[in-house]
Amino acid sequence: MSKHVLASVLFLFSVAWANAESLKIYLDADRQANFASARSIEIGVRAAFDEVGDQIQGFRVEFVPLDHRANSRRAQKHLERFANDPEAIAVIGGLHSPPYLQAKAYVNENGIPLLLPWSAAAPLTRSRNGSNSIFRVSLDDSKAAEILANNVLSDERCQHISILLWESGWGRSNERTLTRALVKRRFDKFQVLFFSGNLKEPDAISLASQVAAAASDCVIFVGNAPEGATILNTFFASGTTPKVFSHWGISGGTFEKKVNHSVRSALDLTFIQPCFDFDGSTPHAAQRLRRIRASFNEDFDGEGYLSAPAGMFHGFDLGVLLIEALQKIDLSLETGARRLALVQALEN
Repeated sequence: MSKHVLASVLFLFSVAWANAESLKIYLDADRQANFASARSIEIGVRAAFDEVGDQIQGFRVEFVPLDHRANSRRAQKHLERFANDPEAIAVIGGLHSPPYLQAKAYVNENGIPLLLPWSAAAPLTRSRNGSNSIFRVSLDDSKAAEILANNVLSDERCQHISILLWESGWGRSNERTLTRALVKRRFDKFQVLFFSGNLKEPDAISLASQVAAAASDCVIFVGNAPEGATILNTFFASGTTPKVFSHWGISGGTFEKKVNHSVRSALDLTFIQPCFDFDGSTPHAAQRLRRIRASFNEDFDGEGYLSAPAGMFHGFDLGVLLIEALQKIDLSLETGARRLALVQALEN
C-alpha cells in the first residue's frame, strides 16, 4: 500500500471515528478525601473497556469523571445532569453509600442505571416498590455483618464490644445488620457509638474514653480511611488498645500511610475485604493484570501494588458485565428506552 493510500485510509478512519455516536459513562465518586478508591475504580472500568477498544456496536465510549466530594447534594446534581444527557447510558458510583441512599428514589423513578463497585449499604439494591435500576458488584452490609460477627465471637476472643459507626445512612444500615447478627448469636455485651464525618482528635479522644469506660476489649469499626486513621492513632496514643475489626472502608484512601505498622499491630487490626490475587491465579488473569499495570503504570508502586485494590477488581468485573449487557441491546433506541433496555439486560 502506498503512503498516499495509507494516509487516505487513516484519514477516513479518523473521520468515521469522530462522527461515531457516543455513549457516556459517568464515574461519580469522592475524588478528595477518598481519591484512591475513585481512581482504582476508574482504572478497573477503563481497563475492561480497553479490551473492546472503547467501543460498543460502533458507538464510541466516553468516560465522564465527576467528583461528588462525599456530598449528597453534589451527587444529586450529577445524577440530574446524567438524566438530561441523551448520550449518557450508565453511572458508576464510588466508595460512598450515603449519596445514593439519599438519591435512591430519584434514581429508580428516572430509570438511571446506577452501578456500584464499592458502596456497601444493604438497602441500596433492595427496592420496596418493585422499581429498581441499582446494581452492585461488592460485599454488602448484610453479608459483612455476618462475617464480622463470626470473627469477633470466634474462640470467645471478645468479652465486650464497642461498635463505632459513621453517622450516616451507611452507619445506620450497619447498626441494624450488626446488632441483628450479634443478637442472633445470643451476644448482648456491646454498645453502639456514632462519630461524624469531620471527626477531629478531641472527638476521637471522647470515643476512646467511652470504649475504655465500657471495658470493651474489641471494637467493630465502620467508617472510611480518614476517620479510621484519626480514631486508631488516637486510641494508640491514649493507651486504649482493643482489638479492632473493621469494615473495608478503611482501604479506600491512604489509611496505610497514616497509620503505621506499630499502631496497627498494637490494635491487632483486621478488616474485611474481598480476596484478590495480584499475581493472577490463572495465566489469563495474570496476562490481564500485566496489561492493566502497563496501561496505568504511574498508579502502581514499585512492587506492582495499587492503592484501594478492591476498586480496580470490582470496577473491572462491573465493566465486563456492563459491556456484555450493552452488546445485547439496541443502542439505536431513544435515551429512555435504551436505559430501560440496559437495566433489563443487566437483570438477565
